[in-house]
Amino acid sequence: SYLGSGWVVKLNGSLPGVFHNFEGNGTNFDVVVTSPSNKFFGVEISFQVTTNSTIERKARESESVMKSVHSKGHKICYVIDGAGNINVRKNAVSILCNHSDCTVAMSDSEIKHLAAYFKSI
Repeated sequence: SYLGSGWVVKLNGSLPGVFHNFEGNGTNFDVVVTSPSNKFFGVEISFQVTTNSTIERKARESESVMKSVHSKGHKICYVIDGAGNINVRKNAVSILCNHSDCTVAMSDSEIKHLAAYFKSI
């Protein structure tokens, strides 16, 4: 692991206090990372095979998600992979990058960069 001991990485989790509707349902993130000092990071992942509608929805919601995440003292990050995302979905990717605390691609060196970002907070 790039993070070391004491870190928790959970698939399909939510961040404390971050809700997407008034019924109190937690906003779901593809991955939630929790530091040993209890700092939380929501990570959204977009692969080339992710549908256009999913990418466009994430882009549309990214500003409000970032505001909600930041209001609770957490961070939002994106992992974007695939030439199809970068070349075909330029606008959506640009929007995601503008509403992200750290955006990386899916490669060993980029994931190490994301881990270093987590550790720096």
